[in-house]
Amino acid sequence: MRLLRAATAILLAFLGACRPAPRPDTAVMAWESFPLSFDPRLGPDQASQRLLALTHQGLLRRDAALNLVPDACLAWRWEEPFTVLSFDFPPLEMVSTLGRPWPHFDDGRPLSAADALDTLQALADPAFTSPKAGPFKGEIATLEVRREGPVDRLRIRLKAPNPGFASNLVRAVVGIAPAGLRGPRLPGTGPYRITEVVPEQHIRLEAKVGHPELLAHAGRALNLELRLLPDATTRLLALRHGAVHAALNNLPADLLRPSRTVVVSHFPGANLEYVAFKCDHPVLGDPKVRFALSLAIDRSAMVQGLRGGLAREAWGFYPPELPWGVDARQALGVSKDLAENLRRAEALLDAAGRRRGADGVRFRLTLSSTPEVDARMKALALQAMWRKVGVEVRVLNREFGTLLSEVIDGKFDVVSLRWIGVSDPEMLFEAFHSSKAPKKGFNRGRFKDAEVDRLLEAARTARDLPARHALLRQAQVRLVELAPYAFLWWPDQVAALAPGLEIDLNGVGDFSGIWRR
Repeated sequence: MRLLRAATAILLAFLGACRPAPRPDTAVMAWESFPLSFDPRLGPDQASQRLLALTHQGLLRRDAALNLVPDACLAWRWEEPFTVLSFDFPPLEMVSTLGRPWPHFDDGRPLSAADALDTLQALADPAFTSPKAGPFKGEIATLEVRREGPVDRLRIRLKAPNPGFASNLVRAVVGIAPAGLRGPRLPGTGPYRITEVVPEQHIRLEAKVGHPELLAHAGRALNLELRLLPDATTRLLALRHGAVHAALNNLPADLLRPSRTVVVSHFPGANLEYVAFKCDHPVLGDPKVRFALSLAIDRSAMVQGLRGGLAREAWGFYPPELPWGVDARQALGVSKDLAENLRRAEALLDAAGRRRGADGVRFRLTLSSTPEVDARMKALALQAMWRKVGVEVRVLNREFGTLLSEVIDGKFDVVSLRWIGVSDPEMLFEAFHSSKAPKKGFNRGRFKDAEVDRLLEAARTARDLPARHALLRQAQVRLVELAPYAFLWWPDQVAALAPGLEIDLNGVGDFSGIWRR
């Protein structure tokens, strides 16, 4: 115990000595990874998207109920169902007459329709390389801004109907930057501005006094320091001992307990933990093998042991409380008894010709993951569970940037990942339609199935919402059975804060600031 206390004291002293102490008006937030990009049109990783949600606005944002609402525009609508989108902006000469605050860039210039147009034109440019650019290059037919009465109207015409296209325009995906500017640190209109970046150490953000999103909260908005602490144990100790003041969805749930120095709040979220199989792999190309591996996973044990019960088992892409969500267990005859599921998995593997050898091993796989502690524990649990059905797994740890590059290039067998914000119906098309393999979309396992394609295409063109939702549920049941993913769980949103602080969250983990009560 003395050694542990001494080690903790040394660690916290080291954390404090590495950088100047934050000011009393600053909340220090522990982040597990550093943003891969500061360009609002580029960053594909969770850290980049979280930062973008603070520094930039998009055309749209998600409210607490995950509905799409105007962000940096006056209003939006489908002018022609699922083919023509329009967004209204005030002409620059009328911004001062609006009678309400309007977004301004860090240099004081008001945001205009021309800025939004320039951002989208850059993404649609064939010469522009961005992991976010696929829908803009592949689906937009025309972009234009016209003066129509008292507004400047940005109009997007799509090549084909796509009811989910608007989800590509939320602030955490694409942020609006000033027209004509290019570079790594572009001004934004979000509630915070970047004041200091020390690579792989910290990012300091200044709250914009008077920004509408900060004024809307009853507390006093604090400046933020986003401090990189890659190790979960370090984050937990730093929070408990006051070296940091906040951590969001990045602490071991089984160790996180409220205390005198930590206040914990949580509620059901829409993020998805999963493993993706490479569907053109010599072994994993057989859907019976993939489904057997999915059946062999004890999701209940993982939710309790790895998440402290702060998650829900996933047997579909979308949480079942959404109108297009599903729990496919009953439809596919998945038992609540793990032993029965293991017997079924063994029989499927035998039927696929993957019988146990003399050493009891059917085949070997490599599971790619990140070195973060939660990801390592998840990988080790899967390794142990799949060994029970005769599958030996080697765990390969990669830093997130390297892992993502290898996934895009198809250099993996099985990969452990998460989706942030599984709520928009269009995500299913982007993740599983055969035309959406990287870099055109997010079909990371190169999955192909004609029936899934048919269901997703029909859902895209369905004008009747109940019919569309039914098609999406059918597609998910088939996806669970064909198992390009093994869906694992939907983690709760978990915020751990120093006493006296508050944070506003929605179901996908976006937050607009930290306040002192």
